[in-house]
Amino acid sequence: MSEILNIVNEHNKYRSRTLNLQASENVLSPDAREALSSDMASRYSLLMNGEDSYGGTRFTLELVDLTEKLAARVFRSKFAEVRPTGGHIASQTVILSTMKKKENMLSIQEKFGGYTGYQKEYLPKMFGIQNYDIPFNPSTQEIILDNLEKVVKSSKPSLMILGQSIFVRHYDLKPVREICDRHGCVLAYDGSHVMGLIGGNAFQKDVLQYCDILFGSTHKTFFGPQGGVILSNDEDIMERVRRNLTWRTMDNYHPSRLAALGVAMEEMLKYGETYARSVTENSKNLAMELSKNGIKPEYEPWYSETHQVIISETTMKKLGLDLVGFSKILEKNGIIVDREGRIGTAEISRMGYSKMDIIAELISRAVKGEDVSREVEELTGNLKISYWGE
Repeated sequence: MSEILNIVNEHNKYRSRTLNLQASENVLSPDAREALSSDMASRYSLLMNGEDSYGGTRFTLELVDLTEKLAARVFRSKFAEVRPTGGHIASQTVILSTMKKKENMLSIQEKFGGYTGYQKEYLPKMFGIQNYDIPFNPSTQEIILDNLEKVVKSSKPSLMILGQSIFVRHYDLKPVREICDRHGCVLAYDGSHVMGLIGGNAFQKDVLQYCDILFGSTHKTFFGPQGGVILSNDEDIMERVRRNLTWRTMDNYHPSRLAALGVAMEEMLKYGETYARSVTENSKNLAMELSKNGIKPEYEPWYSETHQVIISETTMKKLGLDLVGFSKILEKNGIIVDREGRIGTAEISRMGYSKMDIIAELISRAVKGEDVSREVEELTGNLKISYWGE
């Protein structure tokens, strides 16, 4: 056996025995995996002005058309662009489609959970633009609207991007939209972490009522392959988005990835509301159970409206740990979380699991020094994907 395949097989065995509570991950259904590993994985497609530069693309062109229609249905939008190969590619495309060099944009600061890529040394520096901070109250996870208008008035942004990597509460979009309208600013929503919850109608139901563009990743709460999607009700914006894909932010859109995404869109249409509701319920219940077990999450008493439960560094210090140490202790016990204090419920919800008291107890016991790895392995051995197939 090749050394690489050996690593892959060992990874598969290892992850099959772990309880995945990582906020930025999910699991593909067998149908989506079949699509992802099909012959399409070896094929190329380059769309430009509706034409393909390659032969043999009869079925891949059909695939693009159908997946776009499915995405528009899932997200209740007029237009959908499903070719971006990642959420970051989608964000680059949105910026290129709404801004010019030396113009200004607004986003939420990284220290308040905003996406690192929007900070000045990353995408703004790359595109020759300037990023300013959206005034934000971290204790309530709300935009400070009175201050926002002042910042918009002084910075005159072309684009405002909402959305966070640490994302636990919906935004009050109507007054933000009104501010953008008064100052001629495009309003975009990076839903990378919450796309599955939006698609399942369990979070920020008014996003495309007030935002010009919704975009994000397709592999977090949305249970598709790694990739991106862009949605809008504005035809002019979507035309600019399409012009900024091929030869600008990307070329080949990876047909097998798109096939897997289309399968996930079909699954979301069928099961999305049940799945998304279970994600948000599991997050709140997990937070309450963790609190009972002495691991106090942020934002009590509402805790979370999404797939994330946030554990603070202050809580960790009381337990004699930091966030990295917390993650490492749990991983030794077969429980996977990231090293930023986020505990995610998307993947376990996809498995149809809802016993958050058991998960909270396992986490608490592991943190206190007990070895719970066998119990974790027993739990995961009984999990299987729900919300797919017939």
